[in-house]
Amino acid sequence: MNLTSAVPLRPGPDAGPGPRPAAASAAALTLAASAAGLRVLSSAQWPESAEDRAAPAIAGFVVSSFSPLAAEAARRCLQRGPASDPGPGPASDPGPGPAPDPGPGPASDPVPAPAPAPGRPEYAGRPVTAVVMVSPLGDLAGAAHVAEAVDDGARIGPLLFFQAVPNAVAGHVAARWQLTGPVVCVADTATAMTVSALLLADGDAEEALLIRVDQAHTPDGPDRAAAVLLGPGPLPAPEPQLHEGEQP
Repeated sequence: MNLTSAVPLRPGPDAGPGPRPAAASAAALTLAASAAGLRVLSSAQWPESAEDRAAPAIAGFVVSSFSPLAAEAARRCLQRGPASDPGPGPASDPGPGPAPDPGPGPASDPVPAPAPAPGRPEYAGRPVTAVVMVSPLGDLAGAAHVAEAVDDGARIGPLLFFQAVPNAVAGHVAARWQLTGPVVCVADTATAMTVSALLLADGDAEEALLIRVDQAHTPDGPDRAAAVLLGPGPLPAPEPQLHEGEQP
């Protein structure tokens, strides 16, 4: 069931004519990040082409498109980010030159592989990344399904209990991609940018994955989702140093 439309951003005083980007779009999140002084490392959205008809289903999430939309936008964004490929481990790159002499001993002696970093078995090189979920209205389709079931006296599936809160899929994304930073859920993009900036400034995270999902609230409306991977803004330029005898 399709039930939030994307709410357009309110234009600033210098906004020119033309259509405004949907709130759950890479363009809108990029503009908001720039206004907050944050750097966008990668971005993605749903849909991105006419082939994007239904987000891939994810295990444990039923009835609604909310969580699949968030997971797919996050996947695209993270795969485009600077740390999407953790790269080969030290033992897998022999480097130039002949292979080292294993020396005496049985040829079957195994060579121990380097131990993975604690908590990050697959993405040992990924920075500590927070997940910031943005949802003005939450999972509308899931809420409507539960309301209809209650009205009809039908049994409500237990999976709908834990996925009723938007940060359920944020936890799924964090576990899937081994993101070890804080997980936060807020209701609007401006607050999400403020939270992301605080997490980065305080050192709680090195990056922040911000995801926004807006389901359609009309039967023929589009579902939208977008994600941006954020880093701290550019460092301020150093102040010029005066030498003896110079005037400021």
